Amino acid sequence: MRLWRRLELEWKVLLLAAVLFVAFAWPVQHFFISRLSATLIQSIDPNLEATLRFALHGATGRQRDALREHIERYRQTRVLIPIVVKEQQRLLIALSIGLFAFFLLLALWVLKRLTRPLKNLAGAVDRIGKGETVRIANVSGGALGIVEQAVVNLQDELVTLREKARVQGMESAWKDIARVMAHEIKNPLTPIRLTLDRIEERAGCGQSVSNEELIKSLSRINTQVDILERLVDQFRSFSREPEVRIAAVDCAALVRSVADSMGRSITTEIKGAATIQSDPYLLQQLFLNLWKNSLEAGADRVRVVIGTDDTAAVTITMFDNGPGIPPEHLERIWLPYVTFKKKGSGLGLAVVKQLVETLRGSIALVSPPGQGVRITLSFPPELTRET
Repeated sequence: MRLWRRLELEWKVLLLAAVLFVAFAWPVQHFFISRLSATLIQSIDPNLEATLRFALHGATGRQRDALREHIERYRQTRVLIPIVVKEQQRLLIALSIGLFAFFLLLALWVLKRLTRPLKNLAGAVDRIGKGETVRIANVSGGALGIVEQAVVNLQDELVTLREKARVQGMESAWKDIARVMAHEIKNPLTPIRLTLDRIEERAGCGQSVSNEELIKSLSRINTQVDILERLVDQFRSFSREPEVRIAAVDCAALVRSVADSMGRSITTEIKGAATIQSDPYLLQQLFLNLWKNSLEAGADRVRVVIGTDDTAAVTITMFDNGPGIPPEHLERIWLPYVTFKKKGSGLGLAVVKQLVETLRGSIALVSPPGQGVRITLSFPPELTRET
């Protein structure tokens, strides 16, 4: 039954036709041979030989020779009847096989011609479902032509709906970005405003501001300005395509320099080495974002393993001992401005993903329960060489 279900429509029809042909051909052939044998036997008088023998006793001369010749022909005719029937049976079988093969090939050709438009239409519908634009030749007539025209109309409607959804999605995304940016910018502006208001209030009342208090106020303002500047830089990094400058990069050395820049806040262990052809500045940005993300998540130890996979691509795997990411959040971690940390901007991993794609690499993140986060970067072999 499983094999029958997997067969194409034309093969099902051909098999059914073959079964029906054999089922009817055998009884028809048997009936024809039986009738032929009965007709031949009935065409010969069974008493003819006895009559000829009786006439032979009273015959003389030429009559006697003629009667003997008739008796011999009669016997030969009776012997030839089974031979003729078998020969006709062979011819009938050969004719049946020939007709069966001819009509089978003819049916196969006809079915192929009939089902090919349906297969093409099914393939077109599948490609349309995947988002491709397909040109459908609406040349068939009858019900098939109606179906083809319906699919053409369906594709036009889908293109229109997808374009509307894309525009609406972009509008919604930029509205969300504007909303989040406004909220993030408002946070550092509030302490700046409060600090300036306090200084203005004292100046308005004629009170002097000590140098120590002024330095604290300026330091507070500078801190908030740094936050604003970092937020703008993150947004700029995410919203534009960075320029790539390819050079030979020692992965272990680059990772070590990033780890050193984090100071004692996080301990890094590096194992393995490899050299890739990439942009060292973008790679440094990439790793710096990963280290900061781990630190902000609560990790204090990172382990990095550098090696190659089965396709000769260089892989850099980073393990941290942070609390990890809940399974329900894993699908959204790469989205911009989506964060599950109290002080996160939601741009760190989004920038990382963009930088990896710019460098023609790939990134995968898994977070087994209670085992922190494991991030694997992979760079194609045509741009790498192992050390």
